Amino acid sequence: MVEPQYVHFEGLKPPVALENADEVAAMLPTVLSAWPHHTLNTPPSNPPFVTIRPAGPDRWHVIRADQPDTPRTWDGVNTVCDIIAEMAWERLRSDPDLLCLHAAAIEFNGRLVVMPNARRAGKSTLAIALARLGRPLYSDDFLPVRVDAKTQSCAGIANGIQPRLRLPVPEGFSDAFHTDVAQDPGPSNRQYKYLSNAPVAPWGETMPLGAMVMLERSDAPQPPQLSPMEREDALASLITQNFARTRHAGAILRSVDLLSRHLPIYRLSYHCAEEAAEYLSTHPDLANLPAAQLTDFAQDDRQAPLDQPIHPALAFVKELCYAQADGVTESVVGDEAFLADGSGIGIFRLNPVSAAIWNLLEEPTDLNEIVEILSEAFPDVPVDQISTDSENLMRSLARARLITPAPQSVAAQ
Repeated sequence: MVEPQYVHFEGLKPPVALENADEVAAMLPTVLSAWPHHTLNTPPSNPPFVTIRPAGPDRWHVIRADQPDTPRTWDGVNTVCDIIAEMAWERLRSDPDLLCLHAAAIEFNGRLVVMPNARRAGKSTLAIALARLGRPLYSDDFLPVRVDAKTQSCAGIANGIQPRLRLPVPEGFSDAFHTDVAQDPGPSNRQYKYLSNAPVAPWGETMPLGAMVMLERSDAPQPPQLSPMEREDALASLITQNFARTRHAGAILRSVDLLSRHLPIYRLSYHCAEEAAEYLSTHPDLANLPAAQLTDFAQDDRQAPLDQPIHPALAFVKELCYAQADGVTESVVGDEAFLADGSGIGIFRLNPVSAAIWNLLEEPTDLNEIVEILSEAFPDVPVDQISTDSENLMRSLARARLITPAPQSVAAQ
């Protein structure tokens, strides 16, 4: 039996284990050419965070250390994709102070323009189109961000990974783009191709954040248009796409809230990524971006790992008085609010009416009192509907550990 290979990547404590996986081992140096790594045959002191084993002809098992009994099975290219996704999580586990965004990041004159992920928005293709214009690519998928409490600044960190293009190349791209993709020697399958010739910044290189650009790709032809975006419109997307499943939800909310308050946010509406790349490269709003200064950054804005046992939430009892739970992180944007409970499991979004109920719960309040107050505020809404909606919300808040029974109310039962 061939001895396993252990690939050690700079910045990650445990390695990737390859067991009889020469095909995958041959792809990694191409795809991760700018991320320093070395391969050893001796067992590591830290067990591998992911192991690759054969699963049949051109098929591989991806076995995660935290879920060894549920391997995922892919071809060679998709196995490399899965390894890279696990490396993003491991980057956070190895350095818990980092924020990590699911986003592309491209240099614009000494600043990073961050394009958060949105389904089918084309962030990777647009990032590749910008890279073809000579702009260094820091990431086309996940961006580690370090916030410096002393200088009150934040910088993106290059991940050293070649960009991945979804195939086939969309219609409307130039012959030159198609030729470059076809001639690039990077590994590919029918779904993806890694472009080995893209100008990727070396792993670990840092650059101050300058702006966020939220993408809206249209199926219908239209000229690209960049416009300022209201923070409340962007925050929900930033929270749901934040790349941090092992981090405390309150820390995620604080970090994303912090970035969205100190970076200009734009919306890019476009149809063709090549046309949009040319448009962005000469747009005056992105030409001289200042470095983000986090003037109200506090040390506890850093992320913390989930390391406390989670106890089941108490069942909601509508006869009891409830109040906001301790340790809840709140971010108010416009007339909406985002909440993260103290256990760090998830983030809860409140619409304006739900936010009003949440504010009532600053003091111990029961369901009947909430219904009475809302009925006076909304006399045209049937009381039964207000009662049902309010009870459903309070049950959801209790299930999310965002409200708890008031002690005096429990004692009276």
